[in-house]
Amino acid sequence: MSLVTRVSVAFLVALALALGGFSASLYYLAGLRLRLALDQELEATLDRFPDRPEGQTGRVTWAIYDESGRRAEGTPGVGRPMVLDGRDLGPLAIDVATTIEGADGLRWRVLARKIGGGRPHGGSPEAKGEGRRPERRPRDEHKGATAHERPSRVLAAWSSIEPVEAEIRWLAAILPLISVGLWTLAAVIGRHFARRALAPLMLMAESAGSMPFDDGRLPSPGTRDELEEFARSFNGLLDRLYVALERQKQFTGQASHQLRTPLAALIAAIEVARRRRRTVDEHERVLDRLHDDAGRLWRVIEALLFLARADAEAELPNLERMDLAAWASDHLRAWSGHDRAADLRFEGCDGDPPWTRAHQPLIGQLLDNLLENACKYSEPGTPIVVRAWSEPDAVALSVEDRGGGIPNGELPRIFEPFYRAESARRLGHAGVGLGLAVAHRIAEAHGGAIAVESEPGRGSRFLLRLPRVPASGFATAVIDHPEPVRPTSG
Repeated sequence: MSLVTRVSVAFLVALALALGGFSASLYYLAGLRLRLALDQELEATLDRFPDRPEGQTGRVTWAIYDESGRRAEGTPGVGRPMVLDGRDLGPLAIDVATTIEGADGLRWRVLARKIGGGRPHGGSPEAKGEGRRPERRPRDEHKGATAHERPSRVLAAWSSIEPVEAEIRWLAAILPLISVGLWTLAAVIGRHFARRALAPLMLMAESAGSMPFDDGRLPSPGTRDELEEFARSFNGLLDRLYVALERQKQFTGQASHQLRTPLAALIAAIEVARRRRRTVDEHERVLDRLHDDAGRLWRVIEALLFLARADAEAELPNLERMDLAAWASDHLRAWSGHDRAADLRFEGCDGDPPWTRAHQPLIGQLLDNLLENACKYSEPGTPIVVRAWSEPDAVALSVEDRGGGIPNGELPRIFEPFYRAESARRLGHAGVGLGLAVAHRIAEAHGGAIAVESEPGRGSRFLLRLPRVPASGFATAVIDHPEPVRPTSG
């Protein structure tokens, strides 16, 4: 079932219920109103007695009877249907309209009222001479008489109920026809408008079905409503997917190239070593070279695996509380055997110790990557300064060199995997462009951020910020999910 059909069916079912309820309510209220109008006409006839002595006014006939059902003398009635003649009027309700069935099988609406004795027309000065209606007296509910005397006359008015019933039957026949006609018209018009309203959605569905995997957009319906917002959001999602797909393709191609290079070197070294017999010293040199190439390949693979992890997999559940300044100072001792060890300096802070929670091996990898990058792109003898300090809501660690710097146009891409600045490639420094990308990912995994400030010809400064924890109270220092730190300048 199509969406247009489902919307149309839901609309038509609701309309059918509304029309059915309206028709039933109208039928009931119209019948009630017609019967009430007839009862009001009967009561008006009795209220006008004896001002209008005619025996029939409009569709209402009236007469005066005694309680045995005999019509009083002088009462008009010749040529009129006298449905109460000879009927026992004792059970007849007084001042309450009642429906009875006549001898001819027709149904009549009757309203009776008791009046005092005397002649019905002209014989009583109280009734006619004074021109006033007889006063109603309180009735004894048990005896059916007034409190002081028992009236001897009954003034009755009646009218056939068949015209009212005929109008009600006509309503019962015409209302369903009108409802069905309106429902059919609404079905035709509603389906037309449902098609027009859902046409942009159908167009977007067709476009999505024929959209190429690596490119494509949903057409904007231009309706300025939720459909247009949906198209805009969906196209935004497609843009992000295309960017991620393009990065994945680029990452895969670059990773293949970087893995192929050390593998080719390993294979070439093995082939050269097998060409002739060699001494033990020559075999050791070959094995050392193979070991270096294997270590380079291992580091590339480890970096690729770390960068390929999903964000959820990169979370670090087992973090240790540590003083970042003391840890960095101690970590630099591992660089004592490096060629640039004399250029490395650490500067601590004068304020509060920079306490944080971190995964020490990964933070050590991050600092090593920054130090290797500084050693590679700065001249021997120039200082490389490591600093650590506390900020109001974070702790910071920086590595600053006096190298050639990075052009401003290349700074936004400096943390992308496999990206190397043009100046680095021109100088011929070895590397695959993964060190800073790994450092950036480690910082994000800790809920922190890493940024770079650089000026060509004057050097670069890499700044790491991590969430800060209280300096005292080990229990209060446990933070399961530290707030992420945003990179700032300065």
